[in-house]
Amino acid sequence: MIQLEEITSIPTFSNQLENKLLYSNHSDDISISYQSTYTIKYVIDGVKHYNYNNQDIEVSKSQYLILNNDSLITTEAKKGTKGLSLFLSPKLINEISHFYSRSNSTIKFLEIIQRNSNQKINNLLHELVYLYENNLIDLKQQIDDLFITISELIVQEQVSIDNNFMNLKVIKHDTKRELYKSIIEAKEYLNDNFKEKISLDIISRDVGISKYYLHRLFREINGNTPLEYLKNIRLEKAKNKLQYSKDSIFEIAIKCGFDNTAYFSNVFKKHVGLSPTQFRKAL
Repeated sequence: MIQLEEITSIPTFSNQLENKLLYSNHSDDISISYQSTYTIKYVIDGVKHYNYNNQDIEVSKSQYLILNNDSLITTEAKKGTKGLSLFLSPKLINEISHFYSRSNSTIKFLEIIQRNSNQKINNLLHELVYLYENNLIDLKQQIDDLFITISELIVQEQVSIDNNFMNLKVIKHDTKRELYKSIIEAKEYLNDNFKEKISLDIISRDVGISKYYLHRLFREINGNTPLEYLKNIRLEKAKNKLQYSKDSIFEIAIKCGFDNTAYFSNVFKKHVGLSPTQFRKAL
């Protein structure tokens, strides 16, 4: 059973080696240092500052940070800051890793801030927050399933990253972290700017690595190219609007980053199997 805990003042952080969901709503400014297990830090409102391994990290609203086991962390937050921490026990991480990793070595997460780069994880964290704040009865019924699902997705993602970096012959953890950070930044850029005209040159300039290296790394890590990833974002946005809005096909095409209705319809039918109009009628 996953433990459920809430804090409003300064936490004691006792027994963090157990699987635990911790909801924090700080009534005062805090600054606290502690030794943590594998942890997912999700900020609901405000900004949290973390210092660990000689790094100063600022995590803003709707962003999350993954931390490794045995990290000495200092957390600072202002009054009114709200967050969700998932403490994942080493036993749980090892059990999950056994099913997904080719190696018997202890998994080491890449400690990177993320927001929209893994939409499944982000959606599940948002669901946890919603249930905690609005329906505790349902949360207590679903918490084990949601907690383990998020843990599995985190481990799967990290194992996949490690395998892809092995294919690229990148071994050093610090090097992997910096390269992966560049790819995360590229994905965040695409998620934030999907309505705009975007090229590899633009993404490369924004992220700060060469166009060729960006293209190769992105494909190796994510299984598709940056522009394929962008196209998928636009199609998912379009499907959502076709289902939940009354916008015209033209309006949806423009709002989702497509140049015109004809191009949008062709791309949509090629990937979905139905035209936008057919898709909307079938709902």
